[in-house]
Amino acid sequence: MSAWTIDGARHAGITVSDLDRSLEFYCGLLGLELLWRRLYEEREITRIVGVPEATGLEIAMLRVPESDFDVELIQYHGCESPSGSSPPSHHGTGHFCVFVTGIDALYDDLLARGVTFRSDGPVEMGAGPHKGGKSLYSLDPDGYIFEFHQRPPR
Repeated sequence: MSAWTIDGARHAGITVSDLDRSLEFYCGLLGLELLWRRLYEEREITRIVGVPEATGLEIAMLRVPESDFDVELIQYHGCESPSGSSPPSHHGTGHFCVFVTGIDALYDDLLARGVTFRSDGPVEMGAGPHKGGKSLYSLDPDGYIFEFHQRPPR
């Protein structure tokens, strides 16, 4: 028997280069709700993330609609912050996925607004547990993958 357990999900985090630009994407285009925004300059925050040269972290916490799940956007200040964007096949990359309805209309709308996608539209899954569902990888302003998934018809 273990002395510890995982007992819930708190949030997913994404490092961004420009918090205002990312908020426009995640809140303005995708409709996530801004819960709060704060510049952390306390030294314990740089200890937590293991980047002691940072002078601060500007953080915005967003809520995924119709859920209790949050997404944390973090912009580092006062330190080197190179892009981590790379193809999804590279080790250490990640993505975030939300359920949607109307994925074809979503694709058309976001494409017209300048959002970049990794495919030429939603792709229907032909096998497996999500057979009949559709998925779509988009890229946020820094190249982080944000996936939309429409459940299979019932």
